[in-house]
Amino acid sequence: MRKMKKLTLVKLGGSLITDKTKPYTVRWDVLKRLAKEIAESWKSVKGKLIVGHGGGSFPHCSAKRYKVHLGVINEESYKGIVFVQNDASKLNRIVVEALIEAGVNAVSVQPSACLICENGRIKEWYLEPLKNMLNLGLLPVPFGDVCLDRKMGCCIVSTEEILYYLAKNLDVERIILVGKVDGVFTGVPEKDKNVKLIKEITPENFEEVKNFLGGSDGIDVTGGMLHKIERMLEIAEYGVVCEIINGLKENYLKRALLGETGLGTVIRN
Repeated sequence: MRKMKKLTLVKLGGSLITDKTKPYTVRWDVLKRLAKEIAESWKSVKGKLIVGHGGGSFPHCSAKRYKVHLGVINEESYKGIVFVQNDASKLNRIVVEALIEAGVNAVSVQPSACLICENGRIKEWYLEPLKNMLNLGLLPVPFGDVCLDRKMGCCIVSTEEILYYLAKNLDVERIILVGKVDGVFTGVPEKDKNVKLIKEITPENFEEVKNFLGGSDGIDVTGGMLHKIERMLEIAEYGVVCEIINGLKENYLKRALLGETGLGTVIRN
């Protein structure tokens, strides 16, 4: 088997590709444009790219209704596992289809079928099929999902947790989180024009940055921006450089995939 190239991991935010305030609502214009940008970068990243995505307005509603993020707490929890898994998979099929239509050989990777968790953290994941996809020049597309948990019965596995596990176990060079904002700010830009973009987050300034981190618009059972930064700082310990960029800005993702940095907030150790 060929030696695996250094990987770039991308997360398309759930609130970017869906409208989190409206259940089961895809932002088609945004999703198709991002798929096109990935396709236009494909020659440069083929075989060394994984694109994950959040659940947005698809699984978060059913996850909150059945409190799936708390584990198996009553008989309704089993129904919650079913609905959340189904909702998350529906959005994944939509994302994969958009990538295929754009000209990318994208393949779905279903976390609930191939990994085991313990207290919400991934403990086991048989990665050989994913590695073989990359060696064949395919684009694996995992997603935030409900998974079986040894302690809790079930848990919600965020895309950030997936990226963390992949960064820990594969030769990952860079992670790009694609959201609706330029990065992390010292306040809310819509409410205060004097806020500034935090260009870099490290373990040294994280305690100060935490004061500026809010949650997520709409329903989110995975912890919002704070969770994202905490996972990215964990990933940075492996020498991986992470960056949050604005996916609403045309060609930002394409530019990032072609190697440009400094487009948003960089998270490094």
